Amino acid sequence: MQFPAIDKTQYGKRLKITFFAICIYMLIVALGISSLLIALIGANQGDNFWLNVAGVIIAALGLALIYKKVKSHPYLKDIIYVRALKGQMNRIYRRQRQLKTAAESGDVKAMSILEFSYAASEFVYKLDDNTLTLEELAQAQQQLRGWAENHNLDGFPEYDQNWLSDY
Repeated sequence: MQFPAIDKTQYGKRLKITFFAICIYMLIVALGISSLLIALIGANQGDNFWLNVAGVIIAALGLALIYKKVKSHPYLKDIIYVRALKGQMNRIYRRQRQLKTAAESGDVKAMSILEFSYAASEFVYKLDDNTLTLEELAQAQQQLRGWAENHNLDGFPEYDQNWLSDY
C-alpha cells in the first residue's frame, strides 16, 4: 500500500495554521454578523438567540464558499488528502464488524479493505503522532495475516472503495 510522502512537520504546521484561521474567521464573522443583525432587527430586552444562530450560519456558508475556492491550492493539498483518507477510514470503521467476520471466513475483498484500513491508519497515526494505538494496530494486522494464511492467500487485490457497499 503506497501513500504519498507527506512532510510531517510541514503538515502539522499547515494544519494548525489552517485550523487557527478557520476559528478566527468564524469568531470574527459570526460575531460581526450577529451583532449587526441584533443592532438592526434585534429586541432590546428580548432574546436574540436566533439572530446569533443566523450569524453563525452565515459565517459557515461563507466558509464553505471560501473552502470551495481554495481547496485546490497547493498549500492545502496534504490537509485535503489526509482529510479524505480519514473519511475513507471512517466509512470502513463503521462496517468493521461485518468486514472482520467476512475476512475471517476467507472473503478476499474484506481482507483487502481491512489491509487498506490498517495501512491508512498506520500512515495517519504516524503523521499525527498518535503512537498510543500503533501496538493495537499491529495486533490487528497480525490477525489479518493469520486469516490470509489460513485461507492460503499470499496477497490481496488493490483496494476499491466501491467494495464497501457489499458489507
